[in-house]
Amino acid sequence: MNNAVNHFLAKARNTLNQAYSHAKETLYSITSTPSASVQQIADYVMNHPDVKVTSKHYLGVTLSFYELEQGQMKYYLETNGPKILQLDVHSNFHSVIAYRSYRDHLSLNTPVKFPDLNQTQ
Repeated sequence: MNNAVNHFLAKARNTLNQAYSHAKETLYSITSTPSASVQQIADYVMNHPDVKVTSKHYLGVTLSFYELEQGQMKYYLETNGPKILQLDVHSNFHSVIAYRSYRDHLSLNTPVKFPDLNQTQ
């Protein structure tokens, strides 16, 4: 019985997160609010020619650390293979995005308010 309730709650939470993500994406599209997903920002950082990458091995796990500065924007990304563990974006010493995989329950593809990545290059 307890497993059925937990499964139902997990499914309901996932459905609400998907609905929230879709509503947010639609709102940003209608209002022309510049936005990007955590995944898009991480891809931008990982593929940027000026990024500084450091890899460390801990107990058989390889972690990669990416740092990028673009004008007033500072990016910090931690990954374990393809998994995004942490993403921080700062502008003028203010936090724009602070994503943590262990804490944040939104999808990596949920849009967040963010300056156009093509304009920050």
